[in-house]
Amino acid sequence: MDAGELIERYPRLFHLAEAGSAGSIAAHGLLPAQAIVSTSALTPAEQGAILSRPRPRALSLEHPRLGRVTLRDQTPLRAHILDKVLIDVTAQQWLAALNERVFFWLHPRRLDQLLNARRNRGRAHDVLVIDTASLVAAHDHQIRLSAINSGATLYPNAPERGSRTFQTIEDYPFAERLRRRPPQAAIVELAVAGGVRDLASHLVDQYRAGELD
Repeated sequence: MDAGELIERYPRLFHLAEAGSAGSIAAHGLLPAQAIVSTSALTPAEQGAILSRPRPRALSLEHPRLGRVTLRDQTPLRAHILDKVLIDVTAQQWLAALNERVFFWLHPRRLDQLLNARRNRGRAHDVLVIDTASLVAAHDHQIRLSAINSGATLYPNAPERGSRTFQTIEDYPFAERLRRRPPQAAIVELAVAGGVRDLASHLVDQYRAGELD
């Protein structure tokens, strides 16, 4: 796949954030869990406890620069299933790979599925809408594409994952996958290693979603 086709097929990207966090993200950037935790006031032992296992619930912490930050839970990442579907990395390596990236959905149907998932119903979220062309121009070398929801191992038949799950735009077999899948399933995630500190430069819209009347 080339960047032009990615931009044409998926002109907008979507990030689901905790309600009330959009302002801080616009001001400080969209940072991965590893960057937030490692620069917090927590002790090394406390940092390790957070990053070494899936988070069972959302975690709020006071950060010396960012203020109050909420890390989303990782409840879809069931450890006993994860161990069985990893092919050439350890569970710790997989968690590290997730914690050092930020993630975007490429299709609004994927966003809707997440918002309508049982664990999210009735909860408010901030949805950030990103211009794909702008993000790719600024972060091409840090972008990786995934054919699966890398942070979900809900069922025993969860897809295998490992060192080849995250692929560069150029290496991603988009044409092959599109022959057998609809556009919303041809690419599932776009990840950016190290985060997007200039997110405000790529933001085209933001709105509150999922809140009950």
